[in-house]
Amino acid sequence: MRPFHFRINHSFAVSLTCWFAFAGAVVADDTDRQTRVLVRQLTGRSESVRQNAISRLVAQPKLAYEFLPALTSAAIEQTGQTQPGQLVRPSTVRLLYLIGSIDHTDAESVLVDLLDDDHTGIVMIAADSLGKNKHYGSIEFLKRQVDRPEFDSHYGFRFNLVRALAQMEHPDAVEFLGDLESKLDGQLHFEVAKLLTEVNESHFLGDQARFERWQASKPPKIVFQKASFDSQSGNGRIRMGASQKYYDIDIHAKRLMFVIDRSGSMKDYDGGMTRLERAKFELIKAIKELPADSEFGITFFETSVRQWREKLLIASEENKRDAIVFVERLGYGDRTNTYQALRETLDFDEQLEVVFLISDGKPTFGELTNPSLIVADIMHRNRFRNVNFNTIGIAVTGPAESFLKTLAEQSAGEYRSAN
Repeated sequence: MRPFHFRINHSFAVSLTCWFAFAGAVVADDTDRQTRVLVRQLTGRSESVRQNAISRLVAQPKLAYEFLPALTSAAIEQTGQTQPGQLVRPSTVRLLYLIGSIDHTDAESVLVDLLDDDHTGIVMIAADSLGKNKHYGSIEFLKRQVDRPEFDSHYGFRFNLVRALAQMEHPDAVEFLGDLESKLDGQLHFEVAKLLTEVNESHFLGDQARFERWQASKPPKIVFQKASFDSQSGNGRIRMGASQKYYDIDIHAKRLMFVIDRSGSMKDYDGGMTRLERAKFELIKAIKELPADSEFGITFFETSVRQWREKLLIASEENKRDAIVFVERLGYGDRTNTYQALRETLDFDEQLEVVFLISDGKPTFGELTNPSLIVADIMHRNRFRNVNFNTIGIAVTGPAESFLKTLAEQSAGEYRSAN
């Protein structure tokens, strides 16, 4: 049998060509329409609409890749709408992380451009997204961030930059952090020192010679590996010399805040002292032991919130005496406005590194009293502060203890029970 031949005449060929051209135009037009709809959703007034649109794209990475131009356009518009001093919206944060997750030079480029933004929060999220997603091409741009004034004036900014570089797991970033270590102090110096002890050949992308050169350039340090009687600190090391402790939590920070619950329930007796008397006793002890080069503040809360001073003060002997007098004079209040105390603490000083929160119960008063909502709100705000919340529960169980534990865990802090 001879092969079957299908002969196409000229007019049919022209018609077929026109049909494909029309179909392509329809597809292109439909894509353009979808892009416009997506941009409207991502830049509109409704936070829930923005969040839903991002959630759909997070669940479909291929679709997110396809609509990258729309995402970058929306990111530029959203970040441009964020006013100085305004908290970055959660949807904007998620959008920048979504863009960072896309393996494309355009995704990296838009985030690198945002490193020059005037809004500190936008810069921080862009930097963290670049680091988290290992956009190696951005390392040199991230290194330049140490020249911004915020690097010296804002602990959260410093911490965020160090974390972004650390997440790269790249030799250029490791070497830069090694050089930066000596310029840091307090909690961040401790974190970087701990990080550098954990660096191995994989952080140098298999370049053993470069890794060995870097190792040889570092001064020797005595590091003990995790012992069977580890102290719950989670760092896996026993440090030489005794560091100061508060409720058995190591203090590495140079700038810290003590936040003490003095609500009515703190009148209850435990071990011959009221809960507040015991909390004040431990606080006075900690104040006396603070090194002279540290800075500290004190906040007491009940229905209202009260600070000892309007800013962190150096731990001079005179300031310690004044602080102790303040602590000794404070009496009992009424309800438990934990949310307001946490909010005011985050707004207190941009150099604050660590908070120690002591409470004996769940929140009962204030703008927010639901523990889950408080944690969600404070953790979003803390995204731009990077403060460690160490929490101490006095005779707490159930939801109250769960609240304090969650607050500590989600801020890389520690929880202790003082039952």
